[in-house]
Amino acid sequence: MSELTLRYAALTVTNINDAVPENDRPVLAIRPSSYNCCAIEVITARYMPAYRPNSPWRDISGDAISDSGSDKILAWAYADNILLPNTR
Repeated sequence: MSELTLRYAALTVTNINDAVPENDRPVLAIRPSSYNCCAIEVITARYMPAYRPNSPWRDISGDAISDSGSDKILAWAYADNILLPNTR
């Protein structure tokens, strides 16, 4: 597995009420947690309205995000803007 570099300065989270991500581009999505120990959770997902118009938020494997918890996305950020391969 390659090492990753986190780019904290590049973290720009977009409220879901303001915009949705580009079709099929991986994002880190924030959603309400189904666990008692925390209020939110971060998942890797894709917005795919052309593939599933009635359930456009999919996880990386293509399954509905509701299969693993809440289907309500609160905010998102493009994953490639945050996680980049280490170039050292």
